Amino acid sequence: MVQQGQAEFICEATCSNTLYWEIIRSEKPKIKFEIPRKKVKGRVEFICLLVAKQNVESYSNENFHSDYNGFTFDIEQGEVLAYFGEFSFNADIKYEKLKAVSSFMEIVPNEELTYTYVDLKKSKIEIQLPVETYKLYQSDFICQEVKFAPVFHSSIVLNALLTALYNFEEHKDYLWAKVIDYRLKNEKQFKDVNFDEKENIPEIAQMLLGNPFKRLLEGLNVIVESENEE
Repeated sequence: MVQQGQAEFICEATCSNTLYWEIIRSEKPKIKFEIPRKKVKGRVEFICLLVAKQNVESYSNENFHSDYNGFTFDIEQGEVLAYFGEFSFNADIKYEKLKAVSSFMEIVPNEELTYTYVDLKKSKIEIQLPVETYKLYQSDFICQEVKFAPVFHSSIVLNALLTALYNFEEHKDYLWAKVIDYRLKNEKQFKDVNFDEKENIPEIAQMLLGNPFKRLLEGLNVIVESENEE
């Protein structure tokens, strides 16, 4: 029917947050198109169909369910002939940077604090530091030093992530939770890990951070060796 011009493939894209709606038509089953970033926000949904391109009289198909043997149907233009499924993505997630800690966490100052606080009610997990502590963190000798990254990941970052994972269900609508949830469902390393079991959370946190304790020890070894060379 597609070859005869009687049907066409379509992909319907919608975003309820911005009222974006578009139908992309194609004569081929592989459809590729771009959506301007400013037109969507949050969840974007897609449905893929084969629809009638014109009215078709006495439509029959040998693959009909046996209940419809001997029946024919009059198809009107735009009616669905085949359903290929649905999928969605979150436009607020930067998928190309998913493995970066910055995709779900950030460190910020807070003038009212004496001790560090982890705020889970923001789009990213916020590690809030007292102002003086934050100034130390921001100094070029610490924040910009690549060799210290494993130290932060195995201490401040890991503790904040553990707090977030133990309180995940109560905050699953926040963007940071959606980023983590996407990784848990799509990365092979998590395939056999049961997230519902609380005892697995420390292991999951370390997997998300790329084995921070191992990197910490390797990083300390690099620092010691470089000092010995000097």
